[in-house]
Amino acid sequence: LNRLGDPALPVQIEASIALRFLIEVDGAETSLLPVLPQLLTEYFRIMNEIGNDEVVSALQVLLDKFGDHIEPHAVALVTQLSNAFAQYCTTGEDQDDDDAALAAAQCLECIATVLKGVCGKESMIRVLEPMLLPLVLKILGNDGDFIEYLESALDILSFLTYFQSQISMEVWQCFPLIYMAFDQWAYDYLNMMVPCIQSYISKGPDVFLAGVAHLPEGQISYLDLVVSMVTKTLTNDRASEVECRFALSLFMTILNHCPGRINPYLPFINEVILGKLGQQLNKEIPLTRFSVYQVIASALYYHPEMELVEMEKRGVTGQVFVKWIEDTAKMDKWLPRKLTILGFASIFLLPTSGLPQSIVGILPQLLHTSVRLSLSLKEELEKGSNDNDQNIDIQDATPTADDEVGDLDQGFDENEDVTNEVDEAYRKALVGDLDDDMAKFLLGDWDDDAEDIDEEYTSPLDEIDQLIFLSDTLQAAFNREPDAYKQVRGAMSPESVAMCQQLFSSAET
Repeated sequence: LNRLGDPALPVQIEASIALRFLIEVDGAETSLLPVLPQLLTEYFRIMNEIGNDEVVSALQVLLDKFGDHIEPHAVALVTQLSNAFAQYCTTGEDQDDDDAALAAAQCLECIATVLKGVCGKESMIRVLEPMLLPLVLKILGNDGDFIEYLESALDILSFLTYFQSQISMEVWQCFPLIYMAFDQWAYDYLNMMVPCIQSYISKGPDVFLAGVAHLPEGQISYLDLVVSMVTKTLTNDRASEVECRFALSLFMTILNHCPGRINPYLPFINEVILGKLGQQLNKEIPLTRFSVYQVIASALYYHPEMELVEMEKRGVTGQVFVKWIEDTAKMDKWLPRKLTILGFASIFLLPTSGLPQSIVGILPQLLHTSVRLSLSLKEELEKGSNDNDQNIDIQDATPTADDEVGDLDQGFDENEDVTNEVDEAYRKALVGDLDDDMAKFLLGDWDDDAEDIDEEYTSPLDEIDQLIFLSDTLQAAFNREPDAYKQVRGAMSPESVAMCQQLFSSAET
């Protein structure tokens, strides 16, 4: 510790690097915590004299160790690290100094470490925002010159958007820059861009829908920017299926956070997602199909009549729902099942006289599947097993006679064998009120090749009890059209009818 103040700079550097190993020694915390402010001051002084990535890396170890105690020093830390980044970044670029460039990257990682320690306090994020925003704007707005820092910039931007209840107009400046980066030089970073975009849409739907970007090709609405990002991903043969699922989650976000406000976009959304679904019909792993179903379910909940019209225009209604019902037996995560229930239930809001014949013919199967999924989710909740990272066995998962609707001459192979290889694990990461997948992303425990964002997706639909929604919708439909639904019940097995009664009873308790 004394060597940090040695007159010789090389000695100071070696001492600062060696300290990272001392921190791991038993009892070190007791000795170091009382002098933490002095330690930080010494590190700042050394960083001002030289851009050494090992020094900054040692500082990060210190911050990781004392994360619960850095809040009083957060402003000083972010100020120093931001200034150091600007200095190292310029040195690395102008002098082709690899050490300085690495130190600059390490500074951004240290900033993220500080943010992890204070993200539970929105007021602190708000105080730090003016210091952080210039960094993000610089990295996003330089035509890819700082692409090596983009991941960290998006990480920081995620903190600024996710952990504040309202996003400032200053932070909204980054929104069109995300699109420009994606479109011109950072296509492969889509998975890291999606959480930021979702936060923008969910926290500020009015700003999002009114926003216009002034791009070289002209004025383009923020909504069109996102639609373009999704479309380019889903129609790109080089895009991975994980990237496609991340992109599809943006359509879902728009539908669920902008109710009644994007009607003109439904035709194009259907064109894109149904085209993707057509490519996925016979894929062994159904995860991307699940993501498409979630968008369709969101569209059905958004405007069931319009969504069915769009599917009918393309002549795929029966084909889609037959495959969807079949695939419910392979759904073991919460989100696709809940959205399936809400989507199917929304169909029962419409009079049967206005439904496509392809839907009328499978109403018993739609009803049975909705009820079965609702009861299975209810059972999981009662068992205290509503944990999205577990592969939970679904009650009655094997399709029954009410699920097996046949291929309806839609060209499906009746011997098709789709295995349930859901190989992605989901783990909540942040303790307390912020324990969801977004928090995991922000905490740096994120592998985009093994994770989907959908499992911890949040929206206003979270507030809807799917069992009560389905029960209320079905009872209203039965009362509205008793004769029509008498025929529907007549086509159902006694088991399915009993499950309906169980649903109604459960909704009353």
